[in-house]
Formats: sequence, structure tokens, C-alpha cells
Amino acid sequence: MSKNKITGIVIALLGLLTALIPTVIFKVCAAMDGKFMKCHWTSQVEVALGIAVLVLGLLIVLSKENAAASAYAVASAVNGVLVILIPTVVIGVCGSADMPCHSGTKPALIIAGALIAAAGLLNAVSYLVSKKN
Repeated sequence: MSKNKITGIVIALLGLLTALIPTVIFKVCAAMDGKFMKCHWTSQVEVALGIAVLVLGLLIVLSKENAAASAYAVASAVNGVLVILIPTVVIGVCGSADMPCHSGTKPALIIAGALIAAAGLLNAVSYLVSKKN
């Protein structure tokens, strides 16, 4: 199996994991008094990013050209950074540190985003190094 296929499968699985973290694995807060907490909106964006990363991973697997696979890997890495930024800077999670979104959802998304970014960058760097030789 080629490195692109392995990387693509890993990125696709991490994308699926990203979508599942706030909805199934570490569920965010339910609506309180008919109002949604910040973690709800973080969850919505993370599901969309997870699906985008999943699709990019599948595109890497299906790519016949190494350059295209590398471009999809870079796009995945950018999305991985966004996965980290959404719960930490852009939207955030609930204000109370006692909420499950602080102890479960946020750290899990940070780890998933870091793994996505690392896998994407490793694939792209590997392509650039092989192209120089």
C-alpha cells in the first residue's frame, strides 16, 4: 500500500473521529432554557470540518497523482489547524471549567486536530523531499 493511501486512510478516519467527538464520544451541552451554549456552535463547526477532512482523506486515497494527493494533504493540515482553533480561540466552549466540554470535548478536538495537521504536513513534506531527489 502506498504512503498516499495510508495517509489518506488515516486522515479520513481522523476526520470521522473529529465529527464524532462532539456529537457521540464527548457530547457537548444540550440546550439550556432554550438557549445553546458556545460548545453547541463549536460542535456544529467541528462536524462540518470533520466531514471536510474525511472527504479530503478519501481524495488522497483516490488520487492518481502524487502532487494532487499532496495538495489535499496540505488542505487537510489547514483544516486540522482549524479543528484546534475553533474550540480554543474562534468560538470556544462553555465558560465553566466544570463542564464536560472543557474536560473531554476540547482536549479531544485539540489532539485530533494536531494529528490531522501532522499527517497532512508529513505527507506534503515527504512529497517535496521525493520531488527534489
